[in-house]
Amino acid sequence: MSAEAENGIALIVPTYERAAALRVNLGTMLQLSGISEVVIVNDGSKDDTLEVCRQFADPRLRVISHPTNLGVAAARNTGIDAARGEWIVFGEDDCRFPSDYASVLLQEARKHGADLVGAPVLHKRSRDEDIHQVARSAPRSERPSMEEVGTFPTHTVETPFIPAPALIRRSVFDRVRFYEGFPVNGYREETDLFVQAVRAGFRSILTPATFCYQVDTWSGGQHHSSSVRYEYWVLRNNWRFLRRHGRWLSEHGYIKGPIGSQLRFTLGRARIVATGVTRGRIARYSSRRAARREVARQRAG
Repeated sequence: MSAEAENGIALIVPTYERAAALRVNLGTMLQLSGISEVVIVNDGSKDDTLEVCRQFADPRLRVISHPTNLGVAAARNTGIDAARGEWIVFGEDDCRFPSDYASVLLQEARKHGADLVGAPVLHKRSRDEDIHQVARSAPRSERPSMEEVGTFPTHTVETPFIPAPALIRRSVFDRVRFYEGFPVNGYREETDLFVQAVRAGFRSILTPATFCYQVDTWSGGQHHSSSVRYEYWVLRNNWRFLRRHGRWLSEHGYIKGPIGSQLRFTLGRARIVATGVTRGRIARYSSRRAARREVARQRAG
């Protein structure tokens, strides 16, 4: 093992049936400064994920494949076992990153004596050249909640609620691992890891100094299924998470109580689904009206 690899940052990217996303986004991840190796964990994909990875001729890039789909938590754990280096940063196959993303997180870790560092994830669809304007107009909060992954803290805060593409000290994984007991869509597996780490005595911070973002949506992936099935397992896995950590979160003032938190979460998800259904119907109605107008115009012409 080289000194650079041992002391550097390893990037781990779990992926499943997302060859199209990797084709677009992997290049930006390979451009991240401070990265000594990149470990792609192909979690049983049957598409051309391996062929896409071979197109990137980078000596730092390694691909590890599961023979079957084991889930995103298992894929992350496989990457951890394979990775070298003092620090690990988790990429996402559908995310894009500023070139200094990992370096800024490492600077923040050293500045604040942290073991885990996260930054906001922006989900608004935008062009790369507009994303900094989107970031400047993103919401701010003194202490973003567990659900506010796109909200910037007004200053660096100590919290277990950080987004998934986090930088984590390698020694954290000597004590905690990603819990593989969140079935189907893996919902809450990242937050579960961060809470485990804080409960074990590690320091976790959220910084406004950088961010990552999505510029498109992609089919496939670990978390995607029919909307009804997906939401069912969101609720099931959120309750499983609260059963594991709810009492501790309540005792430390992060939530008021597991049952009340689950009820509020359920109502929140119901509003999200209802809003999505309404917007979809409006979009379809508008599309049909536009089509009728176009037909009328052509007939009149």
